[in-house]
Amino acid sequence: MEKRKDMRLPDWMLKENENNEVVLAVGKRNKNNFLKKSLRNMRAVICEDRQTEHYARCEGVLQKVSPQIKLLAMLGLILTVSLSHQILFLLVVWLVTLLLMQISRLPVWELQKKIWGFIPLLTLLFSLPVTLNIFMDGTPLFYLRQSALAVHWLGNTWPEGLFITRQGLTAAIFLFLRVGISLSLGILLVMTTPVVDVFRSLRVIRVPELFIMIMEMTYRYMMVLLLVSMEMFEARCLRTVGDLPMKWQRAQAGSSIAALFARSLALSEEVYQAMCARGYTGERLKTSADEVDELELAVRSQWV
Repeated sequence: MEKRKDMRLPDWMLKENENNEVVLAVGKRNKNNFLKKSLRNMRAVICEDRQTEHYARCEGVLQKVSPQIKLLAMLGLILTVSLSHQILFLLVVWLVTLLLMQISRLPVWELQKKIWGFIPLLTLLFSLPVTLNIFMDGTPLFYLRQSALAVHWLGNTWPEGLFITRQGLTAAIFLFLRVGISLSLGILLVMTTPVVDVFRSLRVIRVPELFIMIMEMTYRYMMVLLLVSMEMFEARCLRTVGDLPMKWQRAQAGSSIAALFARSLALSEEVYQAMCARGYTGERLKTSADEVDELELAVRSQWV
């Protein structure tokens, strides 16, 4: 009985931490931990890949269309959008993409936020200087600065007034819409077609067979290496106690990159040997998707 009385938690584990500011500070540093950030980003990439494959196999309208026809149609629409000079036509094409996303059972609102919230917006920000009369002459739309005299600065003579031109603003809007709609059409193709079918449909536009095979293998084994690296980071995170100094985090990042590079070299050698064992002679292997998946799992199991 006396031994049972002694088997209790020590006093330091029962004490409450009185310094709450220190706890908050440590919590903030943990959010910036290299291992946790890497794991979170790698999980996000894998989840997006799985989600894309899920939507590509849903019972939607575009999912039932031949990949070759979809590829040619999307390329034709992207070319038409890039050459169009009518904002109304661009808006109609954008509405058509929304309708196609809806009838293909895709998350329309989430995709629109991802599409228009980064690349087109960044393109618009970079094109804003073109709207000024300094870079493109045109009809004044509204003035930013008015002056009766010309300004001499940096060895150049600047115009009396600084204003946004109608032609420059129209060009920036066209560029914004073209980039966003072209990106929407590309995502619509990828989200409604399995990745393997997208690669194989490139034969329609006369892409070399060897180039298609390289892209397929790169995509597949990039996912394999991503899973291996995620498991490696999870193992290291479980063996790490507390918050590491920035110096040690940089050392961990360097060692992880070196270890992953060594594993990728060994994995590529294993993949090549497995392909040679299956009769690879420099041409594309005529294997089914299930056989390729089995080969991928077999090679990955040797390094996990």
